[in-house]
Amino acid sequence: MKCAIITPPYIRPTSPPLGPAVLASYLRNKSSLIQVRNFDLNLAYYSTALKAVQDGVVGIRLYNWDEETTAIRVREAVEFLKSWDRGGPDLKLYHHWATVFQSFENIFNTFMSEMAQRWLFGLSIPDKIKGLFEEIVRPVLEFEPDLAGISVLFDHQMVFAALFAKMIRERRLTKIVLGGAKFGVMVHPERLFVEKWDCRIDKKELSLDLTRLFDFLIPGEGEIALHGLCENIGSSDFSNVPNLIWQKDGDVRINPVEMISDLNQIPEPDFDDFDLKDYINPVVVLPFLTSRGCPWARCAFCTHHHTYLEFRTLEIDECIRHIRALKERYQAEYFYFYDEMIPEDRFCELAGRLIDEEMGIYYGAYAKPVSKFDGPLLKEIHRSGCRVILWGVESASQRVLNLMRKGTNVKDMEKVLAESGRAGIMNLAFIMFGFPTETEEEFFLTFDFLDRNSANIHALSKGKFMLTHGSLIHRNPDKFSITAIREKPYGNTFDKVLDYDVSKGLDPDQLAKLYKENLKRLQEMGLSSRFGSYRENLLVYAARQTTGSCPSINGPFGA
Repeated sequence: MKCAIITPPYIRPTSPPLGPAVLASYLRNKSSLIQVRNFDLNLAYYSTALKAVQDGVVGIRLYNWDEETTAIRVREAVEFLKSWDRGGPDLKLYHHWATVFQSFENIFNTFMSEMAQRWLFGLSIPDKIKGLFEEIVRPVLEFEPDLAGISVLFDHQMVFAALFAKMIRERRLTKIVLGGAKFGVMVHPERLFVEKWDCRIDKKELSLDLTRLFDFLIPGEGEIALHGLCENIGSSDFSNVPNLIWQKDGDVRINPVEMISDLNQIPEPDFDDFDLKDYINPVVVLPFLTSRGCPWARCAFCTHHHTYLEFRTLEIDECIRHIRALKERYQAEYFYFYDEMIPEDRFCELAGRLIDEEMGIYYGAYAKPVSKFDGPLLKEIHRSGCRVILWGVESASQRVLNLMRKGTNVKDMEKVLAESGRAGIMNLAFIMFGFPTETEEEFFLTFDFLDRNSANIHALSKGKFMLTHGSLIHRNPDKFSITAIREKPYGNTFDKVLDYDVSKGLDPDQLAKLYKENLKRLQEMGLSSRFGSYRENLLVYAARQTTGSCPSINGPFGA
């Protein structure tokens, strides 16, 4: 049987997706009778978009440019971003062209999302836009899959996932399964089988029955479930497939969960189906996991760890074997370790082995800024090839950190960032403003922290607090002074957007106003505000530097 694994738009086109590569590797290792192929329709979407702009099929205007000039500038931006490390990176030029490309992304993605939604809900769109979507999906249809698995990470991918499912269904008797991390964090993913997707377009109230577009849902880890589907695709009874939600005789069935306890049983990711040289980055950066789940899993706002049933690690020997195999197979020297975080003791062991094995790679990783990340350890981590660490800072108010259950200390965080910078590692700080009960004074405490530590904060990933289903704060709102929770109208069925009221601190409207007033100041922090979005670019830049800090940049288009 044939199984297609699809990555829908839109996510940053700077590196291949990890989950689909792991699924393909697992299926190929399990059975030679399953012909599996990965289709990165996100990369195809960007390639099609860029060609459409160059050919004048889609006209876009950025800044004060006309359409022809915009097309030229976008092409120049892509050419630069695929080669900017040669001869030493120029940070001003990088910021300039990354800004042009991000502006193109913002406008084009907004437009295409609207077009996808209109077509999905039965409204008319221009034939030339239909042609773009058909060109993107064409390789999947030519493959003629028996089963198509669509992997969704983020909310905004869902409209494209649904449209592509519809387009495949209209042309083939293909079974469709939805999966990916987006559904893993949902409290009630079975809602997709019983609730319609309501929206409002052109002042019209519209709804869509999603069950017309897909047959199955895998809300958690996908390897066992996808293999079981492939083995049973000709059956009408899927009760023996773990981790599966499906329908039979009008009833929604939720099968028992099962996980692979020993991660060593899963082979290294298989990126053979991906055109690695086509990603918009000057070097190939491969994603990798050394563990699944979060060893902390206590943060009040977080639901990421729900994607996995429990925390498990890949043995360090297997990590080394996988990394070496990937490096040799794909001539890759750059990696991002996408573990929720790597604890200090495991980081120490991993770094030591990378040094001993003379692995010769550059990588980025996620960690929690606690005191055990001291100078000697961070120097060892740098020696192992680490050039970027993404730290969960969140806030500079100790009271707020304690309420978040972060398990961190403000003074320790400052020391860690300083030691990391001295070791030659660049730091990206995650910042969250407006956690419930946070006051205006505490809001600006975080700004003071960022200013004090600006020499050692090279990039920011910042945002406002969002209340999510299934988080500790959602389950226990009283403990966080939340007095009311509401679902916003026309939110997605697959993940309702929540609004809330508080009895203490900044309310959502006050937070939005304060955040907007201070956004420019945030955008001026770090080397370039674009590194917060294009993290693979940050890794490339960091690998070319010999020191841990540089002056910040304000490019010709502002921060």
